[in-house]
Amino acid sequence: MDPALLEKLENCQTLPSLPIVAMQVIEHAKRDDSDSKTIANILEKDPALASKIVALANSAANFPRTPILTIQDAITRMGLDMTMTLALSFSFAKAIHDCNMNSMDHESFWKRCLISAAVARAIAHHLKLDKPERFFLAGLIQDVGMLAMNEIESERYGVIYHGARNHEELYRFEKAEFRSTHVEVGAWLLSFWGMPDFYVDLIKNSHETCNKNSAPEQKSIVFASKYAELWVLDDTQAQMGKLLHEGDQCKLFNSEQIENILDQVNSQLPSINSIFETNIQTQFKPAELIEEAKHLLVERNLKLMQQLANARTEIANAKTEMAEVRASEQQLKDQLKKDQLTGVFNRSYVETISEKAYTRSLRTNTPLTVMFLDIDHFKQVNDQYGHQAGDLALRQFARALIKFSGKHCYVGRYGGEEFVVIMPGMSTDIAVTIADRIRTGLKKTPLKVSDNIRITLSSSVGIATFAPSQGQKFSSAESLLDAADKTMYQAKRAGRDRAMIYGAN
Repeated sequence: MDPALLEKLENCQTLPSLPIVAMQVIEHAKRDDSDSKTIANILEKDPALASKIVALANSAANFPRTPILTIQDAITRMGLDMTMTLALSFSFAKAIHDCNMNSMDHESFWKRCLISAAVARAIAHHLKLDKPERFFLAGLIQDVGMLAMNEIESERYGVIYHGARNHEELYRFEKAEFRSTHVEVGAWLLSFWGMPDFYVDLIKNSHETCNKNSAPEQKSIVFASKYAELWVLDDTQAQMGKLLHEGDQCKLFNSEQIENILDQVNSQLPSINSIFETNIQTQFKPAELIEEAKHLLVERNLKLMQQLANARTEIANAKTEMAEVRASEQQLKDQLKKDQLTGVFNRSYVETISEKAYTRSLRTNTPLTVMFLDIDHFKQVNDQYGHQAGDLALRQFARALIKFSGKHCYVGRYGGEEFVVIMPGMSTDIAVTIADRIRTGLKKTPLKVSDNIRITLSSSVGIATFAPSQGQKFSSAESLLDAADKTMYQAKRAGRDRAMIYGAN
């Protein structure tokens, strides 16, 4: 529990309190030597309490053929422990009923306490738990911590009490606002009153989540709170649907058993109303409500299945769209790298590749060769046959470079009719061989300008190699490209259609 809240509880002088008779009963409940005569004498000192206990005992005993008329009869018929439990039940009920509610709804809270008590007892009977009347008392007092929290923090608690749509939401609001819940406060208050550990421990676990392995005692008190919501909430169908689902998860009750429990509670309401001077009415028919809740669950499941199918479709569509986006992004990246006319790399990307290849060559001490190529007499092709023929020549030349240079080389258009091939890891001799293949391939595959016109292309080639281990050094990738470019112009001046090596005589 939050230390600040605990301090307020310990210093509060107006917390809910029990009558002296109840305190005496609690003391005797914890002793092994308590006798029926002593307890009867204690209870008979309060005639009003004694008459209520007798009436409650008759209710709990399901209206026996021979009615219980006195406290001693109750003890004889039901046993000392059961009679003390009934005495405490009514004492707590009076304390709760008389408590200052401040900003809380007295009628709603009081109704919920009594319904929880009746349901807890009915579930305990169904589960064949020992001394079911103990669960009537546990159900009655499981929310007593709300009264204590309302007493010490009236304004703050009133806000969350009226803001919560149901009991579970109130529990979460308490945790968020006070860092403690009425369950913790209730367990502390019961311990403060000296209640037996059975009740303190049961209240501590009264709002925990149940599963099929939970103790039957815990299931009894947890589901008592949940079933009590049927008499408090407006949307009973939704609450019943929730109960059907949770009951199935906990392997607790089927529809028929739930109906029997609710019918049992309904049958007890007239006597509970009489004994506790209230007027609790059931606004639903259990069998009809269960069927309506089942239909609602089916409708919701179908809706969820449709939503799931829609979600899967949306996910599939999103994946398709994402793939298309990625493909578009890749296409755009490729377009930014490529020359639009020829499909080979553009000058910008060629320079990027050459920089990376140069750095790697320097690091690994391996050769890097660059080959510059120019289409001979390209201007004449444009002038004589038109720019369309010139474009055909550029594309065919680019295809020849890709074909004969191999997959380990990078082919790019440097500008106009000038092309470059970056050749990582290749020596000058290999470059010369590739240059000869290109020139031979061009001769063997004339350019078809029209049905009657064929043009044989030729190329001037300049080769430069960066080979640090052989003394062939360049200060940068740019200087290597520049050397190959100048060598290409030397080849053109030397008569074209040939390959020349940078630095060769």
